[in-house]
Amino acid sequence: MSEERKAVVTLHKGVNAEEFMDNMTTTFGSDSIPNRKVTVYNEKPDSISNFDFVLTQAEAETLKNDPRVRDVRWGTKAENGIVPISNVLESSRAYNRSTSNNNTDYNWAFPEVTSPTSRYGGSANLNHQHAYNLSGSGVDVVIQDSGVQPDHPEWLNIAGDTSRFNAIDWPSAAGLSGTYTQPTNHNRDIDGHGTHVAGTTAGRLYGWAKESQIYSIKILDDPGETYGISASFNLIRGWHNNKNNNRPTVVNMSWGYSGGYTNITSINYRGTSYAETSPNTAYGMIQQSFSATLGGYTFPVRVTSVDSDMEDCLNDGIILVAAAGNSNHKMDVVGGADYDNYFVSSLFGNRYYHRGGTPQALPGVICVGSIDYAYNSGQEQQNSFSETGPRIDVWAPGGYIQSAMSSGATLDTSSSTYPLNGSYKVRKLQGTSMASPQVTGVLATLLEARPNYSPADCLAWLQEQAATGRLYDPTTGTPSTDYVNYRALQGAPNYYLQTPFVNQYAYQVSGGLSVSS
Repeated sequence: MSEERKAVVTLHKGVNAEEFMDNMTTTFGSDSIPNRKVTVYNEKPDSISNFDFVLTQAEAETLKNDPRVRDVRWGTKAENGIVPISNVLESSRAYNRSTSNNNTDYNWAFPEVTSPTSRYGGSANLNHQHAYNLSGSGVDVVIQDSGVQPDHPEWLNIAGDTSRFNAIDWPSAAGLSGTYTQPTNHNRDIDGHGTHVAGTTAGRLYGWAKESQIYSIKILDDPGETYGISASFNLIRGWHNNKNNNRPTVVNMSWGYSGGYTNITSINYRGTSYAETSPNTAYGMIQQSFSATLGGYTFPVRVTSVDSDMEDCLNDGIILVAAAGNSNHKMDVVGGADYDNYFVSSLFGNRYYHRGGTPQALPGVICVGSIDYAYNSGQEQQNSFSETGPRIDVWAPGGYIQSAMSSGATLDTSSSTYPLNGSYKVRKLQGTSMASPQVTGVLATLLEARPNYSPADCLAWLQEQAATGRLYDPTTGTPSTDYVNYRALQGAPNYYLQTPFVNQYAYQVSGGLSVSS
């Protein structure tokens, strides 16, 4: 028998999982299921539709033909050329809208997201008094990232006397203590990315949801101290369902899976096959983000098993918000002209490069593109690195955003001292990672007023409130030209994040969530 390896089997929703497990672990046999007792690698009792079996590669391929099976991945994600990469672009210079780096600047999104037209008027600096009347009270925000510096004073409440950071034991809180063990150093951030994201989402000075409760589940940048990504979703879902207090949960996901443009044997573009062995920008194979780990330029990749875990979270009412990604690819939707573009890899078969990646492209996840700090033709514009295209749901400021920084972290360079305590740090970063938490924070304020809103309700509200037509869009309708025009929206909606919760007085909420003093 050929080599046997771990294979992740993902079932369609509604399938009788017990019957399928019984078929796999007996000599049931069928055209698709091996006629032997298959070894269970991990039954994953915490998951609804994912199971790990030990199969040969041929058996894994054949099992995909079973109508109950949604996908089978033979081997690890890394062995399949897929790695999670945080959506952040660190710069050697600390920029902001005023091109300076100091601790007197604040999140420049505040004046822009609270006005249907730009308050900056094309300039770099603005004196603005930020006012708000919803602060995320009664809402839980989860930062799924590199961790969060637990003692940073940015997590204090508005009054400055109580920390809102919750260093929980995730397995215990989720009722999964027998399945997972919390890593010893889970509550730290040696990279800085997660602390920055948390500050924009819910920080006292730099964030939107200033009275929300903050939770961190670490999946990035700290080997041996993180949870696997699927495990993190199962833990979040278990914890959410165990809360029994009707508090909404909104999760920020400033990361994404990427694959490499490597081992190409041919390209299939809009239904026509081309005998090319290198990525071609004319076909939308953008060569912007290079990964030494993957050995080439990258594109966003979907991971079915993780998508399935996120679907379970969405079905349980958890709001998921994701950074679109930083490889400047068009993200199409089902039925779109580019959705089925793929190249054939000699290692991994067909690799679709215009479907976006996990987590941002999954339907039901709110996908956020990034707005630059600079202007073009007097208009604001998308960042040159941001993914674009029809799958984007909304755009938010992500260019050189000021927020909290973890002291001594990898990203703790060009930092300034925290204004309220010189022992802590702040700095500016840019990326779709910095745009996503703007939306997460605004949604946390919405959920204070509408705690029963579903993921679909939240998306509809964002798009109803959004300012339209604010972004520069040089889209020509000529694909080969638009693919390499890093400012072209390429069919993305021209929706600029907006919030109506913008005065300092007590609020009254009517049916459409209009607010009056």
